[in-house]
Amino acid sequence: MPDEAKAAVQAVADEVASIVAVSPALAAKVVAIALAEVGYREKASNKDLDLATANAGSGNWTKYARDLYAAGYYNGNKNGYAWCDVFVDWCFFKAFGKTEGQLVECQTGTLGAACPYSASYYKAQGRYDREPQEGDQVFFQQGGELVHTGIVVAVSANQVTVVEGNASDRVQRNVYNKSSTYIAGYGHPKYDTAGTSTGGTGGEPAPAPSPVVGEECTVTLHALQVGSTGAEVKTVQRICFSRGATGADGKPITADGEYGANTKAAVVKIQRQLFPGDPSQWDGAVGPKTWAAMLTALV
Repeated sequence: MPDEAKAAVQAVADEVASIVAVSPALAAKVVAIALAEVGYREKASNKDLDLATANAGSGNWTKYARDLYAAGYYNGNKNGYAWCDVFVDWCFFKAFGKTEGQLVECQTGTLGAACPYSASYYKAQGRYDREPQEGDQVFFQQGGELVHTGIVVAVSANQVTVVEGNASDRVQRNVYNKSSTYIAGYGHPKYDTAGTSTGGTGGEPAPAPSPVVGEECTVTLHALQVGSTGAEVKTVQRICFSRGATGADGKPITADGEYGANTKAAVVKIQRQLFPGDPSQWDGAVGPKTWAAMLTALV
């Protein structure tokens, strides 16, 4: 590989390595905010909104909707309405501010406060599947309809722990089996983009990733998994092909930009090579650690 190409690949790998440190910390920030709210009771009327348990009732009045309405977050005032999705948005708002919070949650357009709205934003950007990560937004279903949501605060081999607003009229922590049919899927926030825009109120935006050395630019690589599409998927597929990793069908990977079962199988083989002593990394998804290792291995 020419020296110029090696330098370019190393620069991208260094950038991804910096994202490895940033993204988990930002996810942990959202998780901490959510956990701190456990026990908050919704209010019977529009008073005592800042007190955790005072004026408890089932009127759907909360500080979460009040704060987001004051910030102009939604397409209207959501106080007095079901508030599970409002609670999730508020946690991101407190962590990053309005503009950054919406960016990290993949939100675009005129915002509502319903689960189908939020899930559609993740789906539109190829960031929705059934593989949970800490800091994800989880969506629940009944009768094929999305009816509830929360924030994933912990993931184990077989279970996920979730903090949910509007669960029995309060903020509550619950544990579910990963296989539960109540879980529809998970939206993966773009934590690596925090700090790339300006403005907003609420939390302090995270610092933007440092520019790579050379001509000034920044590099953003997205987490990829089954269902993802686009140029970044093609890059992963080309790396798999170059390293001889075949798909589930035993055939060489084609760079078609579609992250399906064959690409996942090939990525698992690459991960086994790159992380031989860490089976937890053999998940078939390309997150920050896999991106960094793949690009560094090219050099």
